[in-house]
Amino acid sequence: MKTTRLSGPSFFLWIVVPILMIGIYQLYGLPHVIWSYEWRPTGPNSYADFSKRHYTRCTYLGPYGAITEYPTDGTCDWLRFAHKAEGKR
Repeated sequence: MKTTRLSGPSFFLWIVVPILMIGIYQLYGLPHVIWSYEWRPTGPNSYADFSKRHYTRCTYLGPYGAITEYPTDGTCDWLRFAHKAEGKR
């Protein structure tokens, strides 16, 4: 007996991609890109060498608005994932 195309298990493989996307969103949130930052120099030639900077404020912009952080370790990431509740700060 011949089965229809809609009844095979391979028809339901497309549902894996949306489930993975929803799972990643639930775990990490949506991406926010660095928008601005403040830093202070920690050595000579700190304008050209990023490793000789100590960042004091990082502002990220994304779908949930601007998120400002004050890093304790002196580094800013270029990309940050955030949930909706974090964007209301």
